[in-house]
Amino acid sequence: MSDTANNANAASSDDGATTGDLFPPAHVGERLAAARVAHNLTLSDIASRTRIPMRHLEAMEAGKFETLPGRTYAIGFGKAYARAVDLPEEEIAQQIRVALGGASHVPTREVTQFDLDEPSKVPSAKLALLAAVTGAVILLAGFGIWRSYLFPAANVEELAQAADAASASDAAPARPRPAGAVSAAPAVDPKAEVVFTATEDNIWIKFYDGEGKQLMQKQMALGEQYVVPADAVNPQVWTGRPDAFEITVGGRTVPPLGTSEIAVKDVPVTAAALMARPAAPAPAGEPSQAGASATTEG
Repeated sequence: MSDTANNANAASSDDGATTGDLFPPAHVGERLAAARVAHNLTLSDIASRTRIPMRHLEAMEAGKFETLPGRTYAIGFGKAYARAVDLPEEEIAQQIRVALGGASHVPTREVTQFDLDEPSKVPSAKLALLAAVTGAVILLAGFGIWRSYLFPAANVEELAQAADAASASDAAPARPRPAGAVSAAPAVDPKAEVVFTATEDNIWIKFYDGEGKQLMQKQMALGEQYVVPADAVNPQVWTGRPDAFEITVGGRTVPPLGTSEIAVKDVPVTAAALMARPAAPAPAGEPSQAGASATTEG
């Protein structure tokens, strides 16, 4: 732009009347630049007041509004510049609209959510910290849910102890059956109703068939019952609290699936499988059922 345009002042006629600018600005960008010079401001001053990047201010003063991120940005920047140099905002905005309407170039650059060189659009430190804390909470909650489904009510150490106990049980030699002992296993109706009753509150359990299809999964309340579907093919159970359920088959109570808080999985819960389970060991100091019968007969 010329110095004449930047420093054009209203001239007075012989009778004192104002004749106006002899050399008006060629475009709205020169008008903004002339107003800036008239206020003794530099481009850096305008950038500081409006927070508009220097490269955009230079393009505006050169009349290259089509190189700005978009039409909305160009008009908004123009209004902000006008405020900084005491020019009418709407008049400047209208001149920019006219300039953009005649531009042959349509910008195709995608505008990001914010530019790092525009401080006013960079998220604050508090917002970034809040986002980080929220992310951490979501990760912790996700880990808790994942652990509750894979290892309900059991940790790695407990599972390892259970595996060791099972191995020791398999390796132990079978005790000889006393002479004259007769197996008294009752006949089992394969269609007998199998019922699980929660003996504690808020106990997680899952039932599914032999193909992995889920039959039921929930946190059972104290006293709540679940009847295993009679038509389920090879129904099985998974829970971290086998000691917290009373099981009946055809109305008869059978031994629990466990006596401690150890996760059990893929345990068959058909009537036949449950009735075939061995009786739970008697507490220390109390005679077993068979021992009690022998004592009574003696």
